[in-house]
Amino acid sequence: MKPMQLNGMSLLGLGASLLALSACGGTGGGSIPINSPSTVTPTPTPVPPPPVQPVNYDTPEYRRSSSATASGAISAWTLGFLGDGVTVAIIDSGIADQSAEFAGRISTASRDSSGQNRGIADSSGHGTAIAGVIGAARNNEQIIGIAPQVTLAVMKADSPGSCADSDGCRFTDSAMANGVDAAIAAGARAINISLGGSAASTTLRSAVSRATRAGIVIIVSAGNDAMASVDPLAVSLMAAAERRNIIVVGGNTAGNAIADFSNQAGAAQDVYITALAEQVRSFDHLGTPYLYSGTSFATPQVTAAVALLAQGFPALSGSQIVDLLFATATDAGAAGTDAVFGHGILNIARAFAPVGTTSLAGTALPVSLSANGNLGSAMGSGTGFASALGSVAIEDSYQRGYSLAIGQTLRPAAVQRLAAALSGERLHSAETSAAAGPFTVSMQVRSTSATGSAAQSAQAEQSHLGLAQRGLDAHAGARNPLRETMVALSAGRFTVAAASGPSASAILPGSAASGLLAADGLDADRDPARTDRRLVMAQAQFGALRLAAATGSGRTDLAPTLGLARVSHQSRTSLAAALPVGPLSLGARLTHLSESGAFLGTRLSAGFGLTGASSIFAGASADLALAPGFSLRAAATRGWHSPQLSGGLLSGASGIRSTGWSAALTTPAPAGRFSFHLAQPLALTAGRFLLADGAAPVAVAARERIAELGWAHQGAANMGVTLFHRQNPGHAKGPADQGAAVVLSRNF
Repeated sequence: MKPMQLNGMSLLGLGASLLALSACGGTGGGSIPINSPSTVTPTPTPVPPPPVQPVNYDTPEYRRSSSATASGAISAWTLGFLGDGVTVAIIDSGIADQSAEFAGRISTASRDSSGQNRGIADSSGHGTAIAGVIGAARNNEQIIGIAPQVTLAVMKADSPGSCADSDGCRFTDSAMANGVDAAIAAGARAINISLGGSAASTTLRSAVSRATRAGIVIIVSAGNDAMASVDPLAVSLMAAAERRNIIVVGGNTAGNAIADFSNQAGAAQDVYITALAEQVRSFDHLGTPYLYSGTSFATPQVTAAVALLAQGFPALSGSQIVDLLFATATDAGAAGTDAVFGHGILNIARAFAPVGTTSLAGTALPVSLSANGNLGSAMGSGTGFASALGSVAIEDSYQRGYSLAIGQTLRPAAVQRLAAALSGERLHSAETSAAAGPFTVSMQVRSTSATGSAAQSAQAEQSHLGLAQRGLDAHAGARNPLRETMVALSAGRFTVAAASGPSASAILPGSAASGLLAADGLDADRDPARTDRRLVMAQAQFGALRLAAATGSGRTDLAPTLGLARVSHQSRTSLAAALPVGPLSLGARLTHLSESGAFLGTRLSAGFGLTGASSIFAGASADLALAPGFSLRAAATRGWHSPQLSGGLLSGASGIRSTGWSAALTTPAPAGRFSFHLAQPLALTAGRFLLADGAAPVAVAARERIAELGWAHQGAANMGVTLFHRQNPGHAKGPADQGAAVVLSRNF
């Protein structure tokens, strides 16, 4: 039987004067020990116990632990996972069993698997160095292992006396096989084999097969021959392993290049990963610290990562842990799995983060880690709602549980800026009417240039082109559609009308024009993003009283957000009335609004279970004619809302209400008229969503208020100037928004 030798390793030491740089890269040779200065700490004066503070793992001991820093182990430690309760086996040259670095954590199942009853004491230092990388204690002495509280089942498998040879320790297949079987009996979750050599015998392959069938992960070195394929021992163990429970570990440099001595993945790329293999700090059986190089010292980093995951997520099988480490490795070399780096470089931080599709715990409802909704304008910043959603249980694709501050993944309402309002201004309009007997037919159309001034500039630059070249062809209407149309048929006291566009509701009795940014209080749920609005109205007039019933539909195009609906559909039914009483005109409106895909512009991911809403709005208005050309208007709306929920994070809703109001004054002015608007846009002012363990309020944290002063001239060419000031724009506490706009339009 051909004995197997340790993977070749070089020892690189630093003197005491370079202690602070012991984790840095470098070259050199020899076995120079790293001397650590000793310190004496005086006995402290007794003081009352301080409050419990989070553990600070970012210590000098951690910073000199090159394997822990390179692998991102601190991310697992801060979550409370240090390997407690998990056993890993090491088949090697033994361990410094009296060292304080491993005190109380060497399994009683440890043994001399060669059958010589020598105990497990290490005489070469290799096994101890491997154990240090895996599980050196957190004691501010040497280094901290990647799993510093793991239990170590040490299987001393070197042939007696071989470690004294110049070629290093030798291991027999039978001793290694005995060690594997002992690890199975010890309940190990992983077995570290930082060895290499010829292909394994049937005896060893059978033991590895038994271990992997039991769910144990085998982690074996790739070898240090600078070859394009892994060591023969690793190849044979790959063939023996079952259930994808084997990892072959190559070595990378601190700069994430493949180490020049490391065997590359080759045909083993599907089970291959790398870890730091140059200047890996550990210590030998005498406690002397060294900087080691070799795939032998990359391998225990992966073994320790398996231990951390086994503690953090005990329900994971061995094959799931292997898949997880492969899926979260940092890609290196060619994109994806390749013949050099295999799956890439070990990344413990990514392995502990959610992987794949995340969902609400116990359900299949998807939840995003970054974007779970856009709040509508009526909810504003949603401060109270988001704060109540501070901790929600979710699962990743491995059914691992996490807590997500899901409220922080909700985007506050977008604030309508001046540009958005100007993009909706009517630049072209036409009206006509005709009478035939008792019937009168009227029609009104309005359209908007596709991109405003930019489009006009483009048209000017293209003035020398033909009509088709300038876009005035059969498809021009699709590119520059009519924004608003209205057709009405009147006969006596009855009128039937149909309208489309953002201002379709303006045909209802009691309606009035709004400001540039200030919506009228009777149309408080007006949404500038709402398109494709249609309304059909039937109106009857009884003396001065006008009564109308209308039904309509609309669609709101919502900003693209991963995983969320991009369109909200609305249908509404309204009853409206208007009655002039002397100089006073009174209006009233009652509307039922049904929404799907959103709730007043708020859309949430499927995990919330919000599919739409049913709302009732009641509004009233009063217009007072003060003198010829002078008028005063006040309007307000109140809403009652019942969100539609299909099962998810939101279990119900209670008492959700909204309000909005406006006031406007119009006066004559030289060559036109002045107008002054005050408005408080529709906002949710009361109510809550119910959660499984509480409630989330929906009332806005601050109310937006708009003051708008305008001057307008109407004629063959129209001109308007507007100054505005908005307090708490978007119903969120913040700096005021003010500005000015000049609008030019023409009739045709």
